[in-house]
Amino acid sequence: MTVNGPGDSPENNGRRVDTYSRDLSRPDVPDTPLLEDVQKWLLHHSLRLVHGPGEVACGPDEVIVLVVVRDGRPFVGSFVEHYRSVGAKHLVFLDNGSTDGTVEALKGYEDVTVFSTTLPFKRYGLSMRKYLIERFGRGRWTLNVDVDELFVYPYMDVVGLGALLGYLNGHSYTAVVTGVLDMFPEEPLSDVARDEDEPLKELHRFYDISEVREEAYESVGDIGNVLANPDVPILRGGIRRTLFGMNSLLIKHPLIFLDGTLKPVDLSEHWVGDARLADFTGVLLHYKLLNGLYAAVRREVEVRNYPNRWGKYDRYLKVLEGSPELEIKAGTARELESTNDLVGTRFMVLSREYMGFVREEDRRLGNPPERHIERLSEAFFRAAAEAKEQGRKAWDTRQLMAVAASFQRQLEAVLGSRTWRVLDGLNRRIKRARTRK
Repeated sequence: MTVNGPGDSPENNGRRVDTYSRDLSRPDVPDTPLLEDVQKWLLHHSLRLVHGPGEVACGPDEVIVLVVVRDGRPFVGSFVEHYRSVGAKHLVFLDNGSTDGTVEALKGYEDVTVFSTTLPFKRYGLSMRKYLIERFGRGRWTLNVDVDELFVYPYMDVVGLGALLGYLNGHSYTAVVTGVLDMFPEEPLSDVARDEDEPLKELHRFYDISEVREEAYESVGDIGNVLANPDVPILRGGIRRTLFGMNSLLIKHPLIFLDGTLKPVDLSEHWVGDARLADFTGVLLHYKLLNGLYAAVRREVEVRNYPNRWGKYDRYLKVLEGSPELEIKAGTARELESTNDLVGTRFMVLSREYMGFVREEDRRLGNPPERHIERLSEAFFRAAAEAKEQGRKAWDTRQLMAVAASFQRQLEAVLGSRTWRVLDGLNRRIKRARTRK
């Protein structure tokens, strides 16, 4: 689906492109099935196993993390530690010519596999991602992410990864939509070298969703995906709109089960096709806005590795060259103290059934009922605040009605739960008691 709109904006140099990052004109999209098979064959025979096992056993309630990487050294420590803590079975990296010590750092981990290839990313980028999925993901769950992305999901302090995959399997879902949330530090960005192992979560604690715009998921067109929850949105803009004037696409589909029907990397690393989408959304915490952004942008403008992002990096460079110290944190920024802070916002959409699943996990773990009531209260008030904020920004009546309907369904998912009704009853009794006094 190729349309006009943001494709005619300056960052795309007036070229006609797909506003949802799905574009047949990309040089890394094979023109024919035959060319795709040839690229797959060439890629397979170019690979060299550098570290770890070439094959990994994996059960139905386990996940393998798949990454294509180049020069990701500052992210390695935080990345591996995060996915280990989440409960990933194994991490597989396909390195494409790193020169900054990325491969050497990864060799220090036993639960990591590293392949390498020297084929040009400009031509083989999507093929590399798809190859990993098809090699390691048939009949399995895989998490397909970049080295600067950390996957989180609703109430992961209660719901373990195995339980989450069990929930997905039990409902025959084959993909989870995630929002991409740009994280940034409190201090301004500057053109200085990054530390070898930058503590991402500790330093980059802030986010800003004031410029995030929401569109109906169906706006992308018919790519065969089936929505279990109509409130799952397409998100765009965000802090990159504020800083660089870009209408960036802020959703991906990283957690997938390759069942023989799902189409992975469907014309873009952001999309899949013919998937049964879960009734909740996760989030990719995105750590692009680091001090190393200056050097990374200059390098990309020089080598042009990302065929669908050339205009974007030109825009980055123009802004960064004019701002030796780029101030990101504004009054609309929020500090992320827990991933549950995102529940009730557009980045973490929930269903009534998922909330019931969380309640059962709470009960199974022996948590007191009051803890689940507290979760429901937090989700309710956060969703109500988000609805109010979006109502202020709605620029026409149709959008206002759509936003209101979406958040009404979110609130109903919370209000319809049994524990919320108990809480509401208690509140009514307290009010009556106070009235008598």
